Amino acid sequence: MSEEQQASLRFLNESAIREHALACSKQFRAGRFTRVGEDFMDEVKADVAAFVRDLRVLRNNTTLHEPKDIGELQFATGALMDAVQGALNLYIGRTVQNKVQKQPSCGCTLSRTR
Repeated sequence: MSEEQQASLRFLNESAIREHALACSKQFRAGRFTRVGEDFMDEVKADVAAFVRDLRVLRNNTTLHEPKDIGELQFATGALMDAVQGALNLYIGRTVQNKVQKQPSCGCTLSRTR
């Protein structure tokens, strides 16, 4: 799948991310925030995209030969995909929680943190 095709796909459940962000606000920030802004969501998407890019180059940055086209081969089993999904969900959840905790205390909308 090309980068262009991947960019057009929806990879994140935005409603679940918003729900988690507001739950984190309630737990860690006394419910100070009642809305999640688009810039907050854009940062989460950017962080996840960077994480996935890092996975692609992890240990694959040097090769002895040119990469071979794998065609339609699927090397990962369902069990591995389930394990990866669990780890990725945990990463995204912690990313959202950290962004909520770093949020300045002005306004009622979670917004950009950097």
